[in-house]
Amino acid sequence: MTSTPTPDQIPMEEQPLLEALVSIKHRLTAIKKDRSQFIKTSTVTGLYDELSAQLQKLEEIRGPSQIWGTRNNVNSILDEVFVILSLCFMAVGKTKESPATYVQLLTIKQCLTGLQESGIYAAEDLKQYRDRLEELEAFIVVDEAKASVPDIQTRILRRKLDYNNNLLKELSDAAKSISPELAPIHRRLVQLKIELDTLASRSQWNAADIHQIQEELREIEAKRSDGKFLDNSGNVVSGQAAVIGLLEDCYDDCHNLLATKERVPKALQDIYHRLQFIKVDLEKLVLTQRWTLRETDLWQYEIQLSEISALRKNGKFVDREGNIHEGQALLNFMLHKCYRLIYVLLSASEPIAEALMPVHNQLLTVRRCLLEVKKWGGDFTVRDLYPYQMKLASMDNMRVEGKFLDKEKEIPEGQGICNSLLSECYDILYELQESVVEEVSDDDISDGEIEVDLRKSKGLDVVV
Repeated sequence: MTSTPTPDQIPMEEQPLLEALVSIKHRLTAIKKDRSQFIKTSTVTGLYDELSAQLQKLEEIRGPSQIWGTRNNVNSILDEVFVILSLCFMAVGKTKESPATYVQLLTIKQCLTGLQESGIYAAEDLKQYRDRLEELEAFIVVDEAKASVPDIQTRILRRKLDYNNNLLKELSDAAKSISPELAPIHRRLVQLKIELDTLASRSQWNAADIHQIQEELREIEAKRSDGKFLDNSGNVVSGQAAVIGLLEDCYDDCHNLLATKERVPKALQDIYHRLQFIKVDLEKLVLTQRWTLRETDLWQYEIQLSEISALRKNGKFVDREGNIHEGQALLNFMLHKCYRLIYVLLSASEPIAEALMPVHNQLLTVRRCLLEVKKWGGDFTVRDLYPYQMKLASMDNMRVEGKFLDKEKEIPEGQGICNSLLSECYDILYELQESVVEEVSDDDISDGEIEVDLRKSKGLDVVV
C-alpha cells in the first residue's frame, strides 16, 4: 500500500523545477531588499517569463487538471514567488496587468475570511471588495482574451478570483437573510462590536465608554419581545440568530473588558505583541505610504501574518500544548485588522513606477499649494507665484520629448498621470496669474519676464 507523500517529499521529476523556483525567489528577494536603486521593469518581466517557463514544465509533469492537486513544497515556493512578483509588478507601476492581481486576491481572501469568521459586517461593508474584485477581473479578462486557451498563470488567477467571488456571494447571501426591519439594528451592533474590539486593542481604555455602549445595548435589548425581534405587525422577522448572536457577543466583550485588565493570557502574549508591532508598522505606512512605501515591503508582513494565522486551529489560537485560552476575539480582530491595512495599502497603489514617485509626489505637493493659494485668495503679486512657476519649469525641463526618464534613460510607468498633474498645475497657475491684484515694482522681476518664462516652460509661442 502506497503512503500519501508528505509536503516535504518532492518527486524526483519536480526537483529541478523546485531548484529553479528557489533561484527565482532568491533573486526577487535580493531585488526587494536593494534600496540603492529602483526596481527595473525589464528585470521583473524577465523573471516573470522564467516563472512562466517553470509553470509550463509543472503542468507537463502533473497534467492540467492536477496542477494544484498535489500539495508539496513546490506549491509553497510557487505561492511565495507569485506574491513577490505581484508586488514587484505593482512597484514598477504595472498595477493594471494581471500578474499584479495575485497578491491582491490573496489579501482580499483573508479579509473576506475574517468577516466570515467574525460575522462582524453589514451588507454595505462588502461593496468595497465587490468593486475591487470587478476591477481585478477586468485585468485578468484582458489576458484571457489574448489566446483561445488561457495560459496557466491566467488560469491560476481565475481560480483565485472565482474563489473570492464565491466567498463574497456567501457573505452577501448571509447579509441578505437579515430582514430590512432588523438591518439598522444589525448595522449598529456591528459598529458597536468594532468599537469594543478597538478599545480592547488599546493599552488603556475608559470604563465610561464601555458603560455607554452597555446602555445602548440595553436599549436594543428592550426592543425584543419574548426574546425575539418583531416587525410593526408583531411578526417574527428573519435574521434573529445573526443579530441576537452579535448582541450577546457585545455584552460578553463589555463584561470581559470591565472584569479584567489582562486582555490576553500569558500563553498568547507573544502572538499579541507580534500582531501589535505589525499593526503599528502598517498604520504608519498608511500615513506615509506616498513617501516611504515600496510595495515589495509588504511581503514581510504577508509572511508574518501567514505564520501567525497558521497557529490557529478552527479559527482559534492555541498554546504549545494545544489549549484554547481567552482573548480569541481580540487576537482575531488584530489579525484581520492587519490584513485590512495591507488591503488598503495595495488598493491605494497607483500605476506609477517607483522611479517616478518622487516626481509624482512633488507635483502633488505643488498642486496642493496652488489650490490653497486659490482657495484663500487675497492680495498677492506675480512675484508670489514665481516660486511655483520656477518649480514647475524645473520639473518640465526633466522631460525628454515629453517623457520623464529614469537613471537608465528608460521610460517608467506613470507618464500619463505625471504629465496630467503637470498640466493641471500650469492651468491653476495661469488662473491665479489672471487674478493678480497687485503689480510688482519696476525694481523687481517684471510681469512680462515671468509671463515669457511661463509660456516658454509650457512650450507656447512667445509674443514680445
